Amino acid sequence: MMRFVWFWTFWHWSSESFRTGCLLHSPVQGVGTHWDEWFHHEASEEDRRAMTDTGRSETGQREFITWLYRHWAREQDWSNHRMVARFVIGQLAHLPPFGHWVAFEKYRTGRFRDGISSLVLAEGSSGEVTDVRPMEALVLPKDHAAGDGFLTDGFQTDREDIESPRLATISLLRGKGLLFFLILWMAGGRRPYPLWLKFILNLGWLLTGGLILYLLCGPDPREQLPVLVAILAGLWGALMLMAVTVISAQAVLARRAGEYWFARLEENQVRLRMEGGLTFKGASAGLPFCLNALFSLYRAWPEVTRRSWLWRSFFHRLNAETGSWAATGVITPSGFLKPVVLEPKIRAAQLHDRIRHVITPRQCDAREAARHAAKKSKSPSSHRHEPVAPVVEANGIRLGYAADYAAEKPFLRIHACRHAAQSLLAIGALASRWQMTANICAVGISLVLLAAAPDLRAILMPYPSPAPMKPASPSPNFLWVSLDTDHPRYFSVVLESSYWACRRVDVARYTGANASVRAEILLTSSGVKGSGTVGTIWVERAPHFLTRDFGPGERVGRYSLPYMFSLGAD
Repeated sequence: MMRFVWFWTFWHWSSESFRTGCLLHSPVQGVGTHWDEWFHHEASEEDRRAMTDTGRSETGQREFITWLYRHWAREQDWSNHRMVARFVIGQLAHLPPFGHWVAFEKYRTGRFRDGISSLVLAEGSSGEVTDVRPMEALVLPKDHAAGDGFLTDGFQTDREDIESPRLATISLLRGKGLLFFLILWMAGGRRPYPLWLKFILNLGWLLTGGLILYLLCGPDPREQLPVLVAILAGLWGALMLMAVTVISAQAVLARRAGEYWFARLEENQVRLRMEGGLTFKGASAGLPFCLNALFSLYRAWPEVTRRSWLWRSFFHRLNAETGSWAATGVITPSGFLKPVVLEPKIRAAQLHDRIRHVITPRQCDAREAARHAAKKSKSPSSHRHEPVAPVVEANGIRLGYAADYAAEKPFLRIHACRHAAQSLLAIGALASRWQMTANICAVGISLVLLAAAPDLRAILMPYPSPAPMKPASPSPNFLWVSLDTDHPRYFSVVLESSYWACRRVDVARYTGANASVRAEILLTSSGVKGSGTVGTIWVERAPHFLTRDFGPGERVGRYSLPYMFSLGAD
């Protein structure tokens, strides 16, 4: 550490000069200009000799870089903020004496600057490869002299065009944008299940659907009905518990990660860098600003994703495919995307060697713009390689290429989104048609079971046996069996008599002057001589499953005809 005391000397001078007001920017955000000033006017000969000794070998240069990451950042309480040391090294890499150090080469060439490229057309451009603008976003400690919110470096834009992406970023971290993202994922996103568990769960839903079809259309299970219903209810309950638990856990963890990044975003500033010195007209780069800001938070605090599978899936795939994504779109503070000019931008992405995916707003002319861009790219003046006709897929537009160019760039895929949350699903490869189909089936099965819940409850936990009560029938041709129950659907009454014709009648609820829950039995002689008071009234359970009526269930009440006739006597 004593070998690099010259850097401590510079840092102390920079910090004190900023504190006293001699320097405009903070030591971190103004490190480049501060170093240039100190190196040319304040550094002692001893400091210069020490720097020369460090830079004599590539090993010494790498030791200095390692020291900045491991020791200097920790001494400044930035050990958990990985971007500060990287930003400082990147700024110093272009200045003497570091400009000639081999170990700083990757920081000078911008090797680590690739994020999501922005499709920005130069004035008068019809779509050139140079219109694909690589972007870098870094989260740095606040420098109030530079302004609040997002900062721009290397380009200029209106303040409102940079404020909307900032608010959209906040929305995706902890607001309605995050809620929209979670809803989209719940509706049709991959689940964090291992393959074996996914197979078991799918099999469980198939068995649940099969049991429902069996109960609706199969043979009467008779005494096995409670067992089948118990299996159906238990299986559905276990599947729903698993789904709700996983969804709830992932939503809570994603929310916590978003809250943490939001707190860091409020404490720091996002520095957006794009080379070329452009002056933006319009806000079509709002979407890449927002996505790169999210990416910068991950790069500064990647450990936050350890417990959130959703954020980890998004950021890990983006990090693995860094440089192959481009985006364009005007973004609102709530995260919705507005239409932009697409055709020349898609053409520029086609000509770029590394771009494989383009995120665009969902607009009516997206497919036509892609087709026109492909046709114009066929001309020799626009590119030396000839693409084949575009193939339109269900979830986007895929542009294929032929000949020797196919080995270098097989296709360009366009992801049309209405909201920035959809772009998170696209980048993280979280959308799944199979999962969406499974969810639709699961919702359909659940709706059927919820509609049949009273029937299932009556089978699994039968209602108490009802007792007969008044009123009795005012007509001698009918026998009213009025029952004390609030669930007439699940009971029926049977008349067994040697004199009267035997009948089975469903119990129903009647309104009017003699309102009651009863079964009305038409008394018809069977033709056998005997007494009309001989007979028995049975109360049976009547199991149902939606539109399916099963055979007679358990008999839960037995009453004689004289007793039933006596209920109507004064």
